[in-house]
Amino acid sequence: MHPLFRTPDRLIVMLVGWALVSASLSALVGGIEDIPLGHSLAVFAPAYGLWLLFLIPSYYLCRALPLDRGAWTKVLGTQMLILFATGLIWALLGQGYALIVASLAESIPALDYFAGAMFTNLVVFACVYEFFVLLHYLIIALERGRNLERAALRQEILTSKAELRALRATIHPHFLFNALNALANITDSDPAQARHFCLRLADFLRYSVAYADRPTATLGTELEHVENYLSIERERFGERLCTVIEAEQSLLPIAVPSLMLFPLVENAIKHGIDSCIEGGCLELRCGAEDNRLRIEIGNPVDELGHQRQGTGIGLISLRQRLKNRYGDEATLRTHREDGRFIARICLPLPGLAQAVE
Repeated sequence: MHPLFRTPDRLIVMLVGWALVSASLSALVGGIEDIPLGHSLAVFAPAYGLWLLFLIPSYYLCRALPLDRGAWTKVLGTQMLILFATGLIWALLGQGYALIVASLAESIPALDYFAGAMFTNLVVFACVYEFFVLLHYLIIALERGRNLERAALRQEILTSKAELRALRATIHPHFLFNALNALANITDSDPAQARHFCLRLADFLRYSVAYADRPTATLGTELEHVENYLSIERERFGERLCTVIEAEQSLLPIAVPSLMLFPLVENAIKHGIDSCIEGGCLELRCGAEDNRLRIEIGNPVDELGHQRQGTGIGLISLRQRLKNRYGDEATLRTHREDGRFIARICLPLPGLAQAVE
């Protein structure tokens, strides 16, 4: 469908605008040919209104003859042929209209006016036609650009989902192996604790499945998911693992990308706490500053001991997800400071004031 016909508002604006253009062209041709303004409007304005019947369909011709797929000679030759044919048809229709005006108003020599201004009208018609051809090619190029942007955005979303699924597929087998080993160790010694452990493991897996295809979750549910994971890991680490989780209560309802915190916390356990002989304390703090949500996760690292070399998939995938959702307004930065590894996420919070209230 032609872009001007897609909404009633566009159609009305187009008709009103073309009426003004027709009147202006009539006055221009009347001035060139020394025709009184009233006579010029009566003879030429309705005839120029007919130009829409020839100018609008050129949009579909431009779509059928794209500039990047056909030879320039073919495109130019076809457009010139169509221009000649439509100009001839319009001249015949305009002469018929002038004949009607002459028969209805004998004081207006419409046929003489139309015949005398034929060359001027055809030149103006050719210029307007070529203007519309260029305009239509521009509209088609803009539409194609928007379609490519939408396709790229859809591809980025699909890629992010695929990366998220791949990340879960990579992490969960390793995590389940350790969790089942821990469960086996406490099953015989403390059945009640084993039952509680199974419930926490079920909650953890249920969240992972439920939010697999959801783009967002609340910060509160993300923290609950992390706490479930850490409570499971405490069965394996015992006193070697301590945790500190702090978050302002007003920030808990805020929407964040789902499964955003788990890769960072999992990395902190696997590449930080586990590498230290005495373990250490994992700290997760959430706060608001300068209308931005700031999440910081810190863990100790053994600078001298053996450290596992990760693949970096978790951080790379999370950075890409944040970029796809927030563009350059979100950041994920990591650094080492005083024997600790720090991961800091900053997200924009346009609705922070309402959330705090």
